[in-house]
Formats: sequence, C-alpha cells, structure tokens
Amino acid sequence: MIKIPALSVLLCLFSLSTTAQDSKISLHQNITNALAKEKLTGAVWSTVDSLGRISTDASGLKNAATKQVLSISDKVQVGSISKTLIATGIFRLVTMNKLSLDMPVAEILTDIRFKNPWSASRPVTVRHLLDHTSGLENQRFWQLFSGEVTPNTPLANNFSKDLSVLEIHSRPGSQFVYSNMGYTLLGMVIEAITRQRYEEYLDTYVLKPIGMAESTFGFVTQVGKNADPRLAMGHLDQMKTQAATAIYLRPAGQFTTTAYDMGIFLKFLMTNGNLRGYSFIRKDLLAAMGNPDSETESKQHGLAVGYAEGLMTRDRHQVIGLAHAGNAPGYHAMIYLFPKEKKAFFIAHNMDAETADYEVFNKILLQSLNLKKQKTSATGPMPVDIQNWAGNYVAVRDAFKLMAYVDLLTGFVTVIPKNDHLVFSQLQKETKILKPTHYHLFKSDDKIWDAQVFYTDSTQNRRITDGFKTYKKISSLYLWTMYMSLIFGLIGIIYLFVAGLIKLLSNRKRFLQQPIAIPFLCILALLLLVPLFLMQDFTSLGDVTAASVSLAVVTAILPLGLLFGLWRCIKRKHDETWNGVAVIALIFSLQWVAVLIYWGMIPMLLWN
Repeated sequence: MIKIPALSVLLCLFSLSTTAQDSKISLHQNITNALAKEKLTGAVWSTVDSLGRISTDASGLKNAATKQVLSISDKVQVGSISKTLIATGIFRLVTMNKLSLDMPVAEILTDIRFKNPWSASRPVTVRHLLDHTSGLENQRFWQLFSGEVTPNTPLANNFSKDLSVLEIHSRPGSQFVYSNMGYTLLGMVIEAITRQRYEEYLDTYVLKPIGMAESTFGFVTQVGKNADPRLAMGHLDQMKTQAATAIYLRPAGQFTTTAYDMGIFLKFLMTNGNLRGYSFIRKDLLAAMGNPDSETESKQHGLAVGYAEGLMTRDRHQVIGLAHAGNAPGYHAMIYLFPKEKKAFFIAHNMDAETADYEVFNKILLQSLNLKKQKTSATGPMPVDIQNWAGNYVAVRDAFKLMAYVDLLTGFVTVIPKNDHLVFSQLQKETKILKPTHYHLFKSDDKIWDAQVFYTDSTQNRRITDGFKTYKKISSLYLWTMYMSLIFGLIGIIYLFVAGLIKLLSNRKRFLQQPIAIPFLCILALLLLVPLFLMQDFTSLGDVTAASVSLAVVTAILPLGLLFGLWRCIKRKHDETWNGVAVIALIFSLQWVAVLIYWGMIPMLLWN
C-alpha cells in the first residue's frame, strides 16, 4: 500500500523532468533556428520558472572570426539594462536611509547647475532621473561616439564640457523622455553619497549580496593585457568583430554579466526585497518599478503603460510584463519579468545588427514561459472632437540634438481619423490602426491595454503619447515646406555638381572662370570626405579628428561658395556665358543651406 504512491510520485517526477528537458531542447532549437534566420552570431539566455528555478543555455558563436562556440558561462554586455541595476543600487541607498527619491539632485551634486525654468516649484529630483522625466535631453553625439574617453574618465566630464546639456526642456515629472545623461547623474549621486566610485560600491554592496559573483559595473573588454577571455566578442553587421570600448555615459550602459547571474537578478526583483532575513531593498520600491508616477501627463490622462524606476511596463504578444532592452556596440539584450507569475527571462546577443528582428527571440522565450493570455480592453465610440487631432506630429525631444532636422523629416507621425478607428502612420514604422476604448484613449488589436492617449497640455497644444514617446502637433504646411526645401535643395546641389563636372571634363583650363566652379568644388570636397570617415573607427565620430574637422571646415565654407557662385552669375547677367538654370540651382541650394544653418547642421560640428 505504501509502495504504489511512492512509485507514482517517482513516475510523476520523472515525467516532469522529461517534460522540462524536452521543453529546454525545443527552446534551444527555436532560438538556434531564429539566430540562423536573422543572421546573428550567437545568444545566451536564462529563464526563471514559478518555482524559482533558473535555467541557462547558449547557442551560436562566441567569436565569428575564430569560430569559437558560445557557452552558458561566457560573459556578455547588456547596454542599457544597466539602468535597471543602477536603479536597484539607488534603492539600496534609500532602504539604508542614506537617500530619498524625492531629494533634489542639486542638493546632492552641488556642482551641477540645471537650467530649469521650473526650479522654484519643480526641482529635478532623484525620482525624475530614475523615471526619465527630468526634462534633460538624451545624449550628445560626442558622449556616445568617442575614442578619447577612458574607463577612468570622471563622470562630471559629461556636463562640464558644454553646460547647455543641463538645460531642462519640460517641467520635471511631466513627460517621459529617455535620458542616458540622467542615469549618468545617478551614477554621480551614488558616488556623492558613498564617497567611492559607483562601480566599486555597487559591485561590493549590491551585486555581491544578491549573489551576482560573475557580474561587474567595471569596464571589461576582450583586448589588452587585462582582457577577460570569458567575454564574448561583440559583432556588428556582416559579423564584423567589435571589442568592448569605454564610454562617457557608463552608468547608463556599462555592465558585464552572465546568463545565470541575470537569472539571479530577475529572481530577486520578483521577491519582497529580503535577503537572508533582512530588508535589502524595500518592498514598495520594487513594486513601483514599471508603474509610472501620477505626475506624468500620460498617467494623468489614463494611460497605465510607461516607464518607472528602471523598468517599463510592456504590452506585447498578448501578455503584460516588466521589461528593459539594452544595446552596446556589438551587443543586444533584453530582460522580461512577470512578478505575479514569478517568471522571467533574459537574453543577450553578441551582435548588434540593423536588419535583425530581435522581437522574434522575445516571443519565443515568452511562449516558453507558458504565460496565460490576458483579455484585451473593450472598444468604445470615437470621441466627438477627434477631428481636432487629425494632422502631423513630431517628437517633443530628439535623441540627438544634432540630428533634430533629420528626425523632423523621417520621424513625424500622421493621424487620420476614420469612422471607427484612427490611422497612425509613421515613415519608418508599420502603420497602426487604433480603436477607441475610453475618452481619448486608444489601442491597437495586438495590445491588451490602452496604447495611446490624445490630450492637450497646459498651453493647450495637442499631444499624443504612448507613455514612452510624446509627440506634439505641428502645421502640415510647415512640414511640407520643410520637405519642399529639401527636394529643391537636393535638385540644386545635384545640378551644380553634374553641370560642374561636365564643364571640368570639357574645359579644364578655363574651368575656374565658370561661375559654378567654386560651388562645384565645395560640393566635391564634401564627397571627398567620405573616404576619411570610412578609414576612421565609428567609435571616434564625436572626437576632434582629421575627418570631423574637415567636415566642419567644408560645411562652413559651402554657404560662402554658393553665395560667391551666385554673385558671379548675377555679375555676368548680360554676358554670353549667362546661365539662368545655374542661378535657380544656386538659389535652391542656398535656401536649403539656410535651413540647415537654422537647425545647427551647418557648420557640422560632431564634437559639439
């Protein structure tokens, strides 16, 4: 009578073990197939099940050049996922009563002086930095692409070179605008409170207690005398190897780890914050991750999804979870956790490819967790005033100030109301069909919760947000004027180059006497800069180099060259060499150059 139940239990355990093993094999094969389809080098991943068990696996190559196979013990870099760990470090200081999330940053970092028009009523706080609602811009070109930075470059150098980076563009707490500079300031906050480098403090007093023995905030690379042989080589397009490099904004994107360590971290985030019987991180702080603050305009207008304190609420594939993505040169990573179900996954690729669809891997891992699909929000009637929101919208803030003009032309959104839905189209993304759920709240069929909210801000300007990116309405006439300026400008530049080339080839001796000779040479000089940049490592794009200085000089001379050409053409108006088409081309070119000057793209100062 006793043996039969015992045998049944053993058989049941064996069956569960076999099922789990089969599931792991299936997951491995699915990811391996996806790696081949997306033409990626390799990946390591870990999953956490509802019983707290961590499973790890790997597939592909550690180094495409040497054909070394990637293993589960190899290390990877995770880019912006470091922000979730930085947030955890801040929480530790709060739990120890050494810091408050609502403490003004200026009281901690006395050398940092924000240009904040709302400083009297809304100073920038630690919480604002954690939530990306400080109003700071994201980053400058030179902060991301620089070969001059070292692992020991002071974090303060991000803000001392150009004080304009400390300008606050929106009322703190009101809007989510992703800011790598904000998390760099958090690194400085940790240093100010602990009196030691943030890397050393977090490695010793956060990672070690949690059990992440193979992880570090310190700089790790594959080259040099201190190279770590366990760090998987990074790869770019065409599987070009890319060794890890130091960055200015290191608290925002410098972290090296293993799949198992990330499993430990995800498991901890889904606990009550206790370690070995004491409160390591306050439970309420962990619970607030991914839950946007009520101050934000999106939350005030009914949108639940968003970013808060190191994690975002993500509504994809018919499940809602907390997540954070990360990119570093040569790497791409994602964490996803479901605190109620106590399930999570981490995946990192040692290749950052422009053409790869990394969402495929998220879907595969989500399916492997066997999460219950959730019911979607019911649709409702269209708001009666929805026609007021028809038109074109642009982002309230650009990732790079230098690229604001490009973002205007390529990142604008068009909203077209229909009978029972909205068409939400964007040049670089798939068109969405949005259906109303509540007043001014909309969702697409692939979402569970409301995905967009339409509202007017305090100045009665119309805005749209999905909780992560906010758009402001602009005049369609203005947008089309910008496009016509671009088109006419390109026509003018192309004509001047082609006509100048023909004249150069047909009559070299008298070429410099031609009115369009100088404009042609200025345009040609721009083209000749391409080889200079191709010979330069992309990580030095923001430095003062031969290529960047030449670009600044040539772009500064271009307007003068065009004006000189126009003056010569006008001077020869009654001459037999008069060329009316060249005059029009020069005018077309000059108006576009004037626009580029207005947007700060001429002269092109990559180090600014």
